[in-house]
Amino acid sequence: MGSANRYQSRSIVSEPFHDKTLLEEVWGENWGVPNDIGNVKKVLMHRPGQEIFNLPRNAKQIEAGSVLSGDIKGRTPGSNTSSPPNLNLMQSQHDSLVQVLQNEGIEVVYLEGITTDWPERMFTRDLGMVIPGGVILPRLALYLRYGETLHATKTYSQLGMPILGCIQGDGFVEGGSFTMLDNQTALIGRSERVNKSGIEQLRNVLSVQNIELISIDLPSTIIHLDEAFLLLDRQKALVNKSLLPFWFLDELHQMGFELLHVDPNEPLLAINVLPIAPGKVVCPASGVNTMRLLEQHGLEVIAVDVSEFEKAGGAIHCLTLPLMRDPLS
Repeated sequence: MGSANRYQSRSIVSEPFHDKTLLEEVWGENWGVPNDIGNVKKVLMHRPGQEIFNLPRNAKQIEAGSVLSGDIKGRTPGSNTSSPPNLNLMQSQHDSLVQVLQNEGIEVVYLEGITTDWPERMFTRDLGMVIPGGVILPRLALYLRYGETLHATKTYSQLGMPILGCIQGDGFVEGGSFTMLDNQTALIGRSERVNKSGIEQLRNVLSVQNIELISIDLPSTIIHLDEAFLLLDRQKALVNKSLLPFWFLDELHQMGFELLHVDPNEPLLAINVLPIAPGKVVCPASGVNTMRLLEQHGLEVIAVDVSEFEKAGGAIHCLTLPLMRDPLS
């Protein structure tokens, strides 16, 4: 039966929700991310505006900073800044990143809503866990970011993207700690921003699609998994081994992954890269030695200066949320 007649039939639907044909015919696009290295087709971003002037002055309190660390007495590593963000420079760097993605054939869609609230909404990575067929809405852990989910929900609705679930109750999950390792396995980093209740809710939603969720406990010094682990290519990953448990690194090794270690002498966010196709990665320009390592191991690297965002605790992975990736052949 052709598609023109299919929806006039009273037959029971036999395909799963994330079936490519059903998604394209009913929802307009083959929505979702079956893995984190396939060709990116569509990505969610937000160009920073006046809202950034509501960011805390202390760099450790912005995006990548742990609230708990402020309650621990004694000196801890980190930098402070008394100057506000440079909006013009942020916008220029953001525009350059957008241009790079568009040059690669990626459609950039922008977060809905014009407001001076929610100063960290430029970090769109946290605004969803994208899986085959659609997106799971997050529940953000800080009051400073809590309303961003509303703008994300409006954006997904405007796009016609299926919303497959949401984190609610007393759970917290943020997208920076979520990775689709492959189409049957997902990773979540447990931290200050991702709690046990949120992980169990996420596990339940994923189980509907027979996706296994592996939970990784993160150290108190970081809030998201993308500060310690990111996929690069088939069987290649970028890691900071000092921030990951032995069992996880060993499991990756047993699975045949080639693990590349981010250069320890570079900024912490040198690891915050975005794979846009198998073996092709957009990297922060600050990570010179890390980029050289990736190139030595056969990866194509595109460097983009996001130094003003790094001061605010985020980089390229944080600034982008892929909404559609091609499956791996």
